Amino acid sequence: MTLTMQGRISACVLLAYRTPMRAVEQLVPRGLELVTRDEWAFWNVVASRIEAMRPSGLPAWCGLSYTHVAYRLYVHSTSTSTPVEGLFFARSDADNALIATTGNWLSDFRFHHSQIEFDATNEDVNLKVYNPEALAELHATPSTGAIPSSIVSPCFSSHDEAAHFLKYRPLGLAPGPKALRLVEVFRDETAWQETPLTVRTARFPFLEKFGLHELELATQVAPIDYRWRLGNRIALNT
Repeated sequence: MTLTMQGRISACVLLAYRTPMRAVEQLVPRGLELVTRDEWAFWNVVASRIEAMRPSGLPAWCGLSYTHVAYRLYVHSTSTSTPVEGLFFARSDADNALIATTGNWLSDFRFHHSQIEFDATNEDVNLKVYNPEALAELHATPSTGAIPSSIVSPCFSSHDEAAHFLKYRPLGLAPGPKALRLVEVFRDETAWQETPLTVRTARFPFLEKFGLHELELATQVAPIDYRWRLGNRIALNT
């Protein structure tokens, strides 16, 4: 049985961090492996404002709106007949208690109810998460001109190379005893637009718990309609 939800992402930022593979490999359950480059693995951190989230087909006034901050690792399957790449959710914070509760029933996003302040405009991006277990703070500026060149990486020789390798995977993965559980994302790819961010301040203590993490990419995503399908599975090899 599947459930499709729909809503609109009215504000969104994505940040990709490299981290030593050995620092985070214990977080990934059996059936998944980290996507790596040399000895590095990669975090994908998202902060988004989601408007009118509701079951597909219902009018927007039935939906719930909330801010979602999530910490995901780039992973791929190791126990399915068809290779699958996606994101493994290590933690999520949401500022809506109902979303945090029902989200943990319906998904493997590992929601926590938290106070969140998030504002993202064409001029400025500001984020604060007030949760003792996962405080967070981000201040950044959209780069309307040239792509920022201040990020120096041992993994990639150019911004384009990093952007290609770390392209956002719209698929959540979580292995169970017999199957890989999926959260599938559907969107109009022609409407997906990212603007580079110049990060002034970024602190994510949840990542700090696992040691070194260095910024690779930071972008702001333009508003876009989304659909999430929950419930599909891929059988694991026995």
